Amino acid sequence: MKPDSPQWPHGLPHVLLIGAGVVGRAIADAHAARNLPFCLADQSEEAIRAAARAFDEAGYATRDGSLAGGSPLPESLHAITVGDPSSTDATTAPIVIESIVERCEVKQEMFAALQAGLGETAVLCSNTSTLLIDEIAGRRLRSPGRVCGMHFFMPVHARAAVEVVAGKRSDDDAIQAVVDHAARLGKRAIRCQDGPGFIVNRMLSPYLNQALLLLCRGASERQIERAALAYGMPMSPLELIDWIGAPTMYHAGKAFTSAFPQRIDPSPMVPALLKRKRLGRDSGGGLFDYDRGRRSQQLSDPTQQLIETYRTDRRAFSDGDVLLLLTIPMWIEATCLLKEGVADSMSTVDLAMAGGLGFTSDANWSEFFAELGTERIDDAISRWQSEFKSMRKPDDAQVA
Repeated sequence: MKPDSPQWPHGLPHVLLIGAGVVGRAIADAHAARNLPFCLADQSEEAIRAAARAFDEAGYATRDGSLAGGSPLPESLHAITVGDPSSTDATTAPIVIESIVERCEVKQEMFAALQAGLGETAVLCSNTSTLLIDEIAGRRLRSPGRVCGMHFFMPVHARAAVEVVAGKRSDDDAIQAVVDHAARLGKRAIRCQDGPGFIVNRMLSPYLNQALLLLCRGASERQIERAALAYGMPMSPLELIDWIGAPTMYHAGKAFTSAFPQRIDPSPMVPALLKRKRLGRDSGGGLFDYDRGRRSQQLSDPTQQLIETYRTDRRAFSDGDVLLLLTIPMWIEATCLLKEGVADSMSTVDLAMAGGLGFTSDANWSEFFAELGTERIDDAISRWQSEFKSMRKPDDAQVA
């Protein structure tokens, strides 16, 4: 760090969270649950006041502003401090975790302002699920090596891991600081390299999209849920879409389609949900309706109408067909990201599936496909690849 660079302000907790939306609040809750002091900031004063009330009601000590006597944050941000900053371990590296809008230029501007105001010792983490870390680091930062990814999974409280993503310029000590911070949160770090969707979203995007395609071709929501649970997932992919939310689904799908257009037929259901303001679980309704967080037993009436609008077939799929059509696209993406070096081993992919998506089978995720075997996988690919881009296997992919 250059001698004239600003230092992390005395009295500011070593954890700064930017963004008090649904995901940002879930990340803040995870810090509060572990008694880790933090500062939560957002452009919306109303969002910060709502967060302050919730933390006060839960018994956490809060105070307005990030520092007494003046804020070191950009003027556009409102902030509260949760917990006692004096209890922060002075040996821990200052960490910023942003969960703001999924627009690269907005994240770049935020990190440039934070690094200029708070110094170059801080590790700047993006919770992005759709953008490349190297693009976020951009060319405006004096120290782009301080930027990396720290991707939390929804629901945050129920997921045991986070992805720690290294860009080409990320400093080794910055990555290690994020790995250590994940441990303080009681979460295991899944280390990976930068790439579209990283590990989990790279595999998740075709899985969720496939579920929507199957709905419009004749499979029922009950079939899809049965197949997902038999596979080892903790919930239906349709319910998971509502947890993630239509806006994030839209951006993640757009990123995947842009990167791998030859491997996905984007379902029109997600943009249609956005247009109808069916934004997901936290807005009261997505594919399902929700009452105080409890899911309806059947798909909502608006969803049923959308299925009929975008229906392409009324085929009678067997449960076995649905299982193979949901799972094999994930295996194909795993083989690709291993070849590309995004993940260093199949054991890392297994960890991502368990810790990031809650895969609950007694066996590792990869063992499911080892048990299916090459012959059954190849037969399913041959049968379905003309109808689904996601079922087209790269020539050199092998069963792990």
